[in-house]
Amino acid sequence: MVNMDASAPTWARRFADDVGAELERLRQQRRNAPVPLPAFVKADLPAAASFPRCLIFVPDEAGGAVPAFSDGAAWRRVTDRNVVS
Repeated sequence: MVNMDASAPTWARRFADDVGAELERLRQQRRNAPVPLPAFVKADLPAAASFPRCLIFVPDEAGGAVPAFSDGAAWRRVTDRNVVS
């Protein structure tokens, strides 16, 4: 909801209502959508210590592409918890 002063012109209040409705529609849409993971090739992995509890996608991991998470010290494959190599 977009707050609008009651003394604002009718067209402005209508516009604010339309914007608020569209923002709510976008919020609802995002709640039900998959979340894309940022992709990093092994040579460009960010420092795991800078991103604890974060997820990434590693397209060139040994054995195939895989999601990985930072345990605060290393990027680990979601599939078996081994360090990305």
